[in-house]
Formats: sequence, structure tokens, C-alpha cells
Amino acid sequence: MRDVANNQVLQAIKELQDQMNAGFEKVNNRFEQVDKRFEAIEKRLDQMDTKIDGVQDGVDLLAKRTWNNEKDIHIMKRRMGLE
Repeated sequence: MRDVANNQVLQAIKELQDQMNAGFEKVNNRFEQVDKRFEAIEKRLDQMDTKIDGVQDGVDLLAKRTWNNEKDIHIMKRRMGLE
């Protein structure tokens, strides 16, 4: 009788182990999917950083040109006696 009970307990343990391993496999797959998504997001953020740097360079250039134009306008107004 004990052998039957022991075999049933061992069988139950093996079944639970199989169920747990299947669950762990699902969790591992899910984490791999999440990792891939994070990598894709990181890639897009890097691309956005590059684009933002380009825009910032353009803004800096525009600010410099505007400043130079304002200086030139101020000099011309002074020469014309408008200021």
C-alpha cells in the first residue's frame, strides 16, 4: 500500500514539475518579447536623439544668423540716423 501511495505522490510531483516548467517557459518567452520591445524602443529613442541634435544645430545656426542680422540692421539704422 505504501508503494502505491509513494508512486502516486511521486507522480503528482512529476506532474506539478512539468506544469511549473511549462509556466516558467511561458514567463521566459514573455520576458524575451519584452526585451525585444525595449531594444526596439531604445533604438527609436537613439534615432530621435540624433534628429533632435540635428534640429538643435539648426536652431543654433538660425539664432546666430538672426543675431548677426539684428546687429547689421542696428548698424545700418545708426548710419542712417534712425537711432
